[in-house]
Amino acid sequence: MKGTSVVRKGFTLVELLIVMVIIGILASTLMLTMGGGRGKAEATKIVSDLRNLKAAALMYYADNDKWPGGGTDTWQWVTVSLDKYLDREYADGVSVDLYVVKDGSAVFVGYGKIEDDAIKNSLKGIAKDVALYGTDSVSAPAPNDITTPSYYNGQNYVWMIVTK
Repeated sequence: MKGTSVVRKGFTLVELLIVMVIIGILASTLMLTMGGGRGKAEATKIVSDLRNLKAAALMYYADNDKWPGGGTDTWQWVTVSLDKYLDREYADGVSVDLYVVKDGSAVFVGYGKIEDDAIKNSLKGIAKDVALYGTDSVSAPAPNDITTPSYYNGQNYVWMIVTK
């Protein structure tokens, strides 16, 4: 008998299916990993925005000898008077996401409404390190929430103290 050798060109169907399954598994693993990173990135952006807003409120106070909004009313919301102190424009009016609130003698900066659970979980993880407080409505934290460490715990609005 003569030995005949058959030269194959290309891949078999089974080999192609195995490669496609492996690529699918790797892609799904990558998607799961990237999903967690998105929430952490957004939480970091929120903290950065709060710090910028806090710095702007302090600069406003240094220039005007009063907190943004002026006067002595208990509640004062500020959305536009800090524009010249900020490096970029933030939304105002109906779509306000960033707040400065003067509640008696305390001044807060806040962000909301947060609806994504990945962002909330990331904020919970860093709340104690950066002193974030939370509320479920557009209200600054109560004074007893500040004196007893009641940090952000997944609420819809996150707050940072400017001054007590």
